[in-house]
Amino acid sequence: MEINPVIYLILAFSTFLNILVPFSGSTTITPLLSIWVEPHRVIALFSFLVLLGGIIRIYLFRKEIQFKYVRKFLPISILGATLGSLSLIQINSRFLLFIILLFTLYFLYKTIKHYFKERIDKPQYRFATSVTGLLSGFLQGTGLSGSDLRNNFLYSEGLTLPQVHGTTAVVGSANFLIATLVRLYTKQISIPDLMPLLYLFPVILLATLLGRHVLYKINKKTNILIILCIMAIVTILLTIKLIRG
Repeated sequence: MEINPVIYLILAFSTFLNILVPFSGSTTITPLLSIWVEPHRVIALFSFLVLLGGIIRIYLFRKEIQFKYVRKFLPISILGATLGSLSLIQINSRFLLFIILLFTLYFLYKTIKHYFKERIDKPQYRFATSVTGLLSGFLQGTGLSGSDLRNNFLYSEGLTLPQVHGTTAVVGSANFLIATLVRLYTKQISIPDLMPLLYLFPVILLATLLGRHVLYKINKKTNILIILCIMAIVTILLTIKLIRG
């Protein structure tokens, strides 16, 4: 399976942009993979590609990892990812979108309070943490956008963009590792299918390094403002998608 050289450039730019404005990769990488891979295998390959990117982010943002959130999210997210990878049950997408929108609005409210008050009210509801971990893991297990939900939770807790990158990379990488292993076991993909994606590793590494360099030049107030804009855009897009069905 050959890779079009243009793919390297597009993926490098999307990786760099994702460091500064961390939207879920499923909105950019999945359509990209669809150019050169059969659609029914895109989701499976996407899981492995994001796993590679997650490994890089874990190392580059290792000092920013907030392990108390990793401990909260990791077990329940892995359970969700396993269920998502194995699940053959059709879930009503509008209901799922509605639940995600509610949680996003709640996290947006918490972040706005942080922006104006410079503090976060504690504690965060354990129910919100558990549901966010399970749902985000399940979505990532199915190859859909789950990181946005988890990231919005972390934003609402007052974490900076570098801290979110490091923390969510640990949880997301574990989810996508589980998803990849399940898909290999169920023969949705094979190891030879994954090998060409290893050629993209240097591209992802360089783009992430450049993105990290720029990210650390952004001051705290701008950092929070970017986060608010991301969450507001995600909320709008979720609302539009929910209305259109």
